[in-house]
Amino acid sequence: MINNKTHSNKEIFEYHYFSPKKNVIIRYGITLCRKEPANAICLLLHGRSEFIEKYKGIARQLQGKGFQVISPDWRGQGLSSRELENRHKGHINRFDDYVDDLETLYSRVIKPYGLPVYLLAHSMGGHIALRFMSRHPLKIKKAVLASPMIDIAMSAMIKPISKFISKRLSKTSFAKKYTMGSKNYSDRKAKFKGNNLCHDSEKFLILHNEIANNPDLALGGATWGWLNAAFESIGILKQDDIIDKIVTPILMISAQKDSIVSSRAQEKLSRKLPKCTLLSIDGAFHELLFEETGINSQFWDAFNRFVVE
Repeated sequence: MINNKTHSNKEIFEYHYFSPKKNVIIRYGITLCRKEPANAICLLLHGRSEFIEKYKGIARQLQGKGFQVISPDWRGQGLSSRELENRHKGHINRFDDYVDDLETLYSRVIKPYGLPVYLLAHSMGGHIALRFMSRHPLKIKKAVLASPMIDIAMSAMIKPISKFISKRLSKTSFAKKYTMGSKNYSDRKAKFKGNNLCHDSEKFLILHNEIANNPDLALGGATWGWLNAAFESIGILKQDDIIDKIVTPILMISAQKDSIVSSRAQEKLSRKLPKCTLLSIDGAFHELLFEETGINSQFWDAFNRFVVE
């Protein structure tokens, strides 16, 4: 393990790195020590194109609830190793790589604490969490999944075409090229008006302000390879033998106006999972953790009730 670490007085996280395999470095953050010892760990998993710094405010809330928070940058995101020379391209060969990295983080960093482990995950992080919990049914005490990526929100006409094209192109040099309409990150995208992520203007700008402070955090659109890997993993998550192994108590919170991931797929999976409760929040956009106060309060009220049950 690489023991590099950096933090400032304003930081809530102390940053570390580990190498799960040759030429791959994963960054993770651990909340700085408080006077009161933590009574549990919360594994905080973010979504595609995000990074640890965006979640500093969420980590503070979790720390206030008595958690030691541990949060990784996914491979190809944040300040973890990027997969391609153009670091803006969101690329992965297979989602199993994400799950493998999470397993390594758990065994090397989380397990030695000897504390109960809870999980809070958003979007793609929720998908990876479900794959992890299927492999390791007893490692997570309870999990809260915010707008989990059970499936991508696409029309019934476009989805089969996208699956077909991405599967074909992933076997060619086009695997590392952007999907149609995808581009490098640009701060010109940082327009709150008309966005489909959240209703809170200040929270909307957190990601963009952090990128302005450190441009290396930026990630653009996805490649055909990433899209194919996502579709393949979505297919795996639909398999009954995978679903039946996920016995962790789960609170799945759905955003009623989500246009990024499929709310219908969330509802369908929640009925199949052995121990899952589904809550849909009216009027909410995709980023429930960064929504306006009324919606955000509903989320945290549900989180608190679920965790202390």
